Amino acid sequence: MENLEQRLDYLEESNDVLRMQNRVLAVALQGFLRALPQDLVETVVESVQAAFEDEVAELNYSNGVYADLFHEAVEEFFRDKR
Repeated sequence: MENLEQRLDYLEESNDVLRMQNRVLAVALQGFLRALPQDLVETVVESVQAAFEDEVAELNYSNGVYADLFHEAVEEFFRDKR
């Protein structure tokens, strides 16, 4: 039973680390967008959205389970940043 609790603690810590890495990437992306001239921001955002859509399409083709996970992670990424 102790081994199970240790594994659960490890998984919770790993999840926390991944969430912080996601926040770091989000902050970096926001910083990049702020540094761009305003007329380029819309173009960059559209390009990022297109890249996400391309990746979802690729994952749908190769592995639908990962496509769902990717899509959920993208939604969470943008939901946390609003």
